Amino acid sequence: MEQILVHQDGKQFAFHISGKGQPLLCIHAPCIGSINFVYQQTLADTYQLIVPDLPGHGDSSPMEKPYSIGELAERLHRLIPSLGIERPFILGYSQGASIALEYCLRYPDHAQGGILVSGFSEVNDLYLHGRFWMAQALSMLHGVPLLARSITSSHITDPEMREKWTAHASKTDSTSLKYLYAAGHRYQCTERLGNIQLPILLAYGEQDQRMHHYAQMLSMKLPKAKLEMIPNTKHQVITKAAPAFNQLCRTFMEEG
Repeated sequence: MEQILVHQDGKQFAFHISGKGQPLLCIHAPCIGSINFVYQQTLADTYQLIVPDLPGHGDSSPMEKPYSIGELAERLHRLIPSLGIERPFILGYSQGASIALEYCLRYPDHAQGGILVSGFSEVNDLYLHGRFWMAQALSMLHGVPLLARSITSSHITDPEMREKWTAHASKTDSTSLKYLYAAGHRYQCTERLGNIQLPILLAYGEQDQRMHHYAQMLSMKLPKAKLEMIPNTKHQVITKAAPAFNQLCRTFMEEG
């Protein structure tokens, strides 16, 4: 995997690129960074994976002021051409799926389709509100090391990979993380979902029951959505069910 540093508007953005073929832009969840998609690297045998570190993650510059999900989508859209990438599939995990949705809404002619994993178009239940409130509070209290260890332990069982995940996640800037959680918490695009005419794959863990009403909402409102429930898996589909999820991605992109 090659790391490319792109500079724009006085900021540095780190992209990790591997493979050749149809491009797949992968957008990570907060307080993880590009290592979020380490188990998707097997897709690089057929596809070109482009995995950015969002602002304040990995080697990407932090953000000094609040921003919106729309601004993140716009920034990615402006950066992608500098990498020589055209019309990627957009894969977003958890809150990263919100960024993927906004990208598809704003730039439908610049995307092949979307893959949303454990995603949501708004926060409308007490459980997810609570998760956001807790994460925002910890980020304001400079609790990045605690969040990094907690998130890593819920995703990874291999001790060596846990060390790598924790190290990368711990590089997250606390102020940027606070802004990212706040942006994700207030994001709402449900009423605009009908405007997305791109093919969309929705992937959720069968055991992630608290997210199932979001899955159903997206499935009903997205005109070209295909919903897949992955057995014996909770929220952490991309790591805990990587082989099954990766095969779903291959099939979806081949058909798309």
